[in-house]
Order: sequence, then C-alpha cells, then structure tokens
Amino acid sequence: MSKKKSLFVDCSEAANCCDKAQYKEASFFEKLKIRLHFALCGPCKDYSTKNTKLTNLIKKSKIKTCTEEEKRQWKNKIDKEITN
Repeated sequence: MSKKKSLFVDCSEAANCCDKAQYKEASFFEKLKIRLHFALCGPCKDYSTKNTKLTNLIKKSKIKTCTEEEKRQWKNKIDKEITN
C-alpha cells in the first residue's frame, strides 16, 4: 500500500517538520504542511514560537564549549577529589 502525500499532518509530524524548517532542512512542501497545521492547531503554533525563541537565545548567548583536553582535566580533578 503506497502512502499518499497529504497536506494534513498529525502533531508529531508537524513538530518534526517545524524542527527541520527551523534548521533550514525542510522542503517547500513540508513548510507548507506545517503552515496549514499551525492554522488549525494552537498548541503546535505555540511550540514553534517557543522553539524559535529558544534557538535565538542560545545563538545570542555565545556559549563556548570545552575542549577535550579541558574535559579530561576536569575529569581527573573530580576523580582525585572523589578518591581523597
């Protein structure tokens, strides 16, 4: 049985499409489907809004990740503290 493409999606598929659209991985058809879903589903529209805000806050925060060497040093320090 072949799956027919439809403009109507459930909430889990809409959330997946929303995430893909946010990271510029969604196709035009997927973007169209989530726009239609958002018109009908308030909770999914809210999810999308909050997800976008979170992404923007993370980008603005300029979080610096630790190098592997820093992680190793911290792990060694913690191990020493535990054994003492």
